[in-house]
Amino acid sequence: MPHGTSAGNMLRAGGLLDRLREFDPSLSVVLFSPMARDAAFVKEFERPNVMLLDQPPHVPGGLEARLISLLQAAFLSRGRTESVRIRMMEARANGIIRWLGLKSLLGRLVSHANAPYALSDRLVSHPETERLFDQHRPALVVCANPGLVFSEVPLMRTARRRGVPCMVIDASWDNFTNKLLPVRQADRLVVWNDIMKDQAVRLHGYRPETVRVAGAPQFDVHFRPQARSTRADFFARIGADPARKLIVLTTTPRSLYRHHDYVLRELAAAIEGGPLAGAQVLVRLHPRDEVEAYREFAGVPHVIIEKPFRSTVTVADGLAIDVMPEHQRHLGDTLSHADVVVNVASTITIEACIFDTPVVNIGFDGPEEEPYVRSATRYYKFTHYVNITNRHAVRVATSAAEMVAAVARYLGDPSLDADGRRQVVRDQCQFTDGHSAARVTAAVIDELGGSIMSGSGKVRLKADATSSRRSA
Repeated sequence: MPHGTSAGNMLRAGGLLDRLREFDPSLSVVLFSPMARDAAFVKEFERPNVMLLDQPPHVPGGLEARLISLLQAAFLSRGRTESVRIRMMEARANGIIRWLGLKSLLGRLVSHANAPYALSDRLVSHPETERLFDQHRPALVVCANPGLVFSEVPLMRTARRRGVPCMVIDASWDNFTNKLLPVRQADRLVVWNDIMKDQAVRLHGYRPETVRVAGAPQFDVHFRPQARSTRADFFARIGADPARKLIVLTTTPRSLYRHHDYVLRELAAAIEGGPLAGAQVLVRLHPRDEVEAYREFAGVPHVIIEKPFRSTVTVADGLAIDVMPEHQRHLGDTLSHADVVVNVASTITIEACIFDTPVVNIGFDGPEEEPYVRSATRYYKFTHYVNITNRHAVRVATSAAEMVAAVARYLGDPSLDADGRRQVVRDQCQFTDGHSAARVTAAVIDELGGSIMSGSGKVRLKADATSSRRSA
């Protein structure tokens, strides 16, 4: 588990550790995560036969880095999705990708479209990870990402080199269409929906029978009405005025969109005697956004700013938050009691649709227009997000004035675009029973059972870079 988000999705949502112990109390499980340096996290997941080990960062170098560069060039040159084509434009503009033509030609010579990492897996090894496998003799490796988080690559590569089954519980809906690298092959892939399954098969060479659709575990709590706080309790908790409508602005990392302060000024001005008079704004900061960036709004009437996560150790990709069950419930309360949600092409849009809450997407920049490769407008061409906009589920505002007008219109008639929102839920969530985490856990146990049946005298488990061992 490379960070707290994957811990929330994989361990907390479905009680994976306890289910594994029910399956076989003698199994040993190793949780391999940088969160092992967090005393509260360790205490939360202490169990008999459970060991927590620190997952170090991994920075490809030498031969591995050169092979990755060639594979990346070959992948980008194919331009299989609009997202990848846009990402390639960004990379070129930022000077990240050079000599693309030559590298792509060499990349095609050293890789196979359906198994691009086969050569690097043969040529590159990770001695520390090899020693871990020697010590724990895993029967199954379960990861939170298909090799796009580098800290998980040594685990997936060593599993492949040793013939240990590996499964990936994919927690992001854009991994197959939106990244600068091809995903790695796993023996079993668990995804949210049929759209993701089709992308894994069509774009990345997965065989259909190896991909299991289970729903999104992190959304389960949204489908449980008993998890909701009352409007009065929620407004009291965030310090909001129950007599006013609630606009929720959810941010993104500033590296992806750096104009939320401009957006917030426009909303605050429209509230102060403008078209949004009688409303208030709750700003929910992204885990990678900083409260300090919004200091100017401290004390501004009807503006509330929060970053509702638990602070923890800083992990390899810089994230330093943990997502606890109460944070997911709070998000559900936020989206349930919001009157309108405003964001930049976010997963939050799907979650708002679960509660039939209208969404206005920000499709503009600051006071000055940005070049296309840095502009918010490009996000609405991304392959995964087109599956939102083409359902007519949201309003994409191309200016601050359009945003204010769209918010005002939704405040006046929240039923607008309700059919589109329902279609988004059917497409992206697929399951609305609140039991997706249970399906994911069942997939892990099914895969573990297969590993046991095919074992030779020993039963060994590794979940999420988690290992196990017991006598047969």
